[in-house]
Amino acid sequence: MALLRSTSKAQGRDYPPEHVSDEGEVIEFRNGKPETLYAKATRELAAFKFELYETAAADPKLTDAAVRAIVAMARYVTVDERTLKPTVAYLSNISMMAEAGIRSKTTVGNIRRLMIELKYWVDVGQTSDGCRLYRIENPRRDAVQMHIREAREKLREEDTIRKENERRRNADRKAGRVPKTVTPQALEGAKIWDDRVPISDPNYLRAYLGDFSSEGKTNPISEVFSDLGRECPFPVPRTEEEAVNLLVSLFDGKENRPGLINYFRTKLMSGNLTPADIEKHREAVA
Repeated sequence: MALLRSTSKAQGRDYPPEHVSDEGEVIEFRNGKPETLYAKATRELAAFKFELYETAAADPKLTDAAVRAIVAMARYVTVDERTLKPTVAYLSNISMMAEAGIRSKTTVGNIRRLMIELKYWVDVGQTSDGCRLYRIENPRRDAVQMHIREAREKLREEDTIRKENERRRNADRKAGRVPKTVTPQALEGAKIWDDRVPISDPNYLRAYLGDFSSEGKTNPISEVFSDLGRECPFPVPRTEEEAVNLLVSLFDGKENRPGLINYFRTKLMSGNLTPADIEKHREAVA
């Protein structure tokens, strides 16, 4: 079937009767129902405007005011009944300020230049009273669709990283909490940091921890770590549990302030806790 372009009754005589209404208007069939070419052009224009608004809303080069200006201008684009083509449109500065919620003529001028630069509005002349006429286009559809895909992937990656960081922070906070009654049994179910590597022989430290864990046994620091020296750091424990075991023993089970225990635990796990630090604390609270 030949391409139908006009609704004129004269041209309607050139088409088979089934494609011409009783009024002589050319029609097509859509989904089994008759549709005039004008109705078809109107429907297609509406679809174009909807797609244009989607593009503008996601275009990173457009401000909110520019998007509103596009909507305001497109409102005046209709279908020419003779050519079935979209009409050109125009808006004075004052009308655009009112309809797009723009506060100054300077902003309107900046938006006009941006629209022309990005080719959303194609300048085709002016009205008799000097208003610029524009043909409305959607030139950045493909570019904006690509931007949307890239932005979506980036946001997903950032969200994954954010959730992972939050998970780690929560795990760190849980692992860092020490109950007021600081006992090894109270740490059951807590996270154990298996990925830490001691800076010295772990068997050396665990041997003394075994002595500390025996009921009724307490050993002064000077006896247990006599070969370390006052300023030599303790070996780094393999796990948080070993660290708390050691600290409980060093304080003879008398220190039950979680904040202070956490302070010494942090120094111990970082390899910076020395016998001198413990002795100074014991002397201060004696």
